[in-house]
Amino acid sequence: MDMRVERALPTLGACSPCIMCLMAGTDQSGRRNVPAEDKARFWQARAAGISIKESCKIAGIHYNTGQKWDAKRRKIEADQAAADLDVKKAGANSGRERRELRAVIDEAGDLPPVIPYERLNERAKRGWDDFDYFRRVYLGRVPSPWQVDAAYKIVQHLESEEKEFLVLNCPPGAGKSTLFHDVAVWCIVRNRAIRVLIGSISQTLAKMYSRRIRETLERPTALVVDPEQVKKGLAVDAEGCLAQDYGRFKPLASGSLWRAEEFVVEQYIPGGLDNKEPTVSAYGIDSEFIGHRADLCLFDDVASPENAKESVARDRLLERWDSMAEARCDPGGLVNVIGQRLGPGDLYKHCLDKVTYDDIEEDDGEDATAEDAMVDPVKIPKYHHLIYKAYYEELDTGKPSRRKDALAWPEGPLLDPIRLPWKDLSFVRYNQPQKFRVVYQQEDIDLDYQLVERPQIIGGIASDGVDYPGCIDRDRFPGNITRGLKPPWVSIISVDPSPANFWGVIWTIHQPDLGLYHVVDIERTKLTAEDLLGYDMSTGRYTGILDDWCDRAEDMGYPVSHIVVEINAAQRFLLAHDFVRRWQALRQVLVVPHTTSRNKMDQNLGLEALIPPVVRSGSLRLPSMSNNWKTLALVQELETWTRDKKKGTDLAMALWFMLLHAPKLTEPKLPPRMWRPSFLVNS
Repeated sequence: MDMRVERALPTLGACSPCIMCLMAGTDQSGRRNVPAEDKARFWQARAAGISIKESCKIAGIHYNTGQKWDAKRRKIEADQAAADLDVKKAGANSGRERRELRAVIDEAGDLPPVIPYERLNERAKRGWDDFDYFRRVYLGRVPSPWQVDAAYKIVQHLESEEKEFLVLNCPPGAGKSTLFHDVAVWCIVRNRAIRVLIGSISQTLAKMYSRRIRETLERPTALVVDPEQVKKGLAVDAEGCLAQDYGRFKPLASGSLWRAEEFVVEQYIPGGLDNKEPTVSAYGIDSEFIGHRADLCLFDDVASPENAKESVARDRLLERWDSMAEARCDPGGLVNVIGQRLGPGDLYKHCLDKVTYDDIEEDDGEDATAEDAMVDPVKIPKYHHLIYKAYYEELDTGKPSRRKDALAWPEGPLLDPIRLPWKDLSFVRYNQPQKFRVVYQQEDIDLDYQLVERPQIIGGIASDGVDYPGCIDRDRFPGNITRGLKPPWVSIISVDPSPANFWGVIWTIHQPDLGLYHVVDIERTKLTAEDLLGYDMSTGRYTGILDDWCDRAEDMGYPVSHIVVEINAAQRFLLAHDFVRRWQALRQVLVVPHTTSRNKMDQNLGLEALIPPVVRSGSLRLPSMSNNWKTLALVQELETWTRDKKKGTDLAMALWFMLLHAPKLTEPKLPPRMWRPSFLVNS
């Protein structure tokens, strides 16, 4: 049984006649009488501050019955208060009598009215300014340095004059939902006019969070903490009651908005509830909340493993986030989304990739130059990013620093030694290293599989501790290649076509004896069949990327000899026209059809088997990444590729086509020269 109930119900055998029991007597309609013991249990649970629903469960009665009893009680108390008020009004001539009259009105609500800051007691004033003290005294929280640090930064961004956006990543089990609850309560206590929007992945979950805030604010007594939680070090005994130290939050006015999904707290100014948007409102990301505006938008548990990968669910989530969630915040407000990282395609990565432009100071134009006009605006991240890792290896000084009674971050290596003990973290770290890095350390890698890591491509130390040489030729840009490469070499263009989406086209020069693959040029764009290779009948000229690249390859001394094209989508146009065959003969180019099937995941010839070795060894040579979106696009696809990814794999697939077929391709051989006598050669 709940400890609050046990303390509220010291005895049940003797229930003296009271107004609650009298008004809940036999039903005239002939319904079953509720036993006196159940009635007493219900009213004593309500007196302990337990909700009507939970009190009904404790007493074993129907929820509708409990609602009727509670409504009758409030009506009787209101009538009694009104009668007492009329008596007082008749003789309220002095200031003392008027103060006594105010006390009678307050007693009718069982809690004091809103208390301004100047009249707060010392404990309430300290809680107003000190978040850690506020949580411990009023909410029974164990001190948690990372939550205090995050709370102050959230409030700092909230108090900014500009509209702010914040992503907060932390490991599961660290108390992220509790943090948002406590921050919302603290902000409401400090500013009752604030509008808070609680968002989650579903309306049901958002409503649950909102109800939790409402119950915290309306609790008439200090929180009774479960002794077992105190014993385990997960909670402390609460000392104060918010409604008593700061004044009631639940309005006395009849018809006031006070529902689980939205409610308005008592305001400082009498009558201030009119035309006031809800103090707290709850919305699921899948629900409609177009007309609602808020100052503080707190989104928790919006991302999930299902909508973090390439899917319709992910596309729908990102669309609703961009069009709905971000637009609900008023100027000067804050949009804050919290959760653990789930992979490179989750909502948090989507938000962190967004950029805005820094303000450019206006000038009179006298000193402006042509160079100034060509300078791009300064891009800055749209979202601020707060990261809290479960384990900080640089702070680990040995086994004592990882004990449950050790200091938490930032003094120790563990973010929360009690909620996230080393015993649990070490198991995940060594048995599921990728999950540990993503979900617990908030690193930007894929949870299921990562084809290659960025340090392996650009050079540097990767997660396995190896210092990789990298694949970037920093002094070479797309379309350029060093002349005089040691033969033999093969010049190959690989194409991953798409009927409606982006195409991937890569031109590579392969040196089979050296095992090197020089990527000369890259193209990722939406194309048509004619954009790839077309023929103008009026001029008799060929057009398209293939013809342009072949021209350029001949000028550079590396004529293209093979074009590898996925036949699944290209057979309808590239291999079915006469002009294509004439172009092949003119260019002396062989079109090699490729069919993607189960070979994509083959353990010896699949994409995962061929690309990582050439990247890790540095055999794949790429143009510079500096101011070069082409190489950047290929690098991004390689480091974010996953087996179930549907979009953004065009260049990775084109690269795989080339690697799969290159060992079988050789430079075209010219017909053998016949021997002739020397006098004929010189003639």
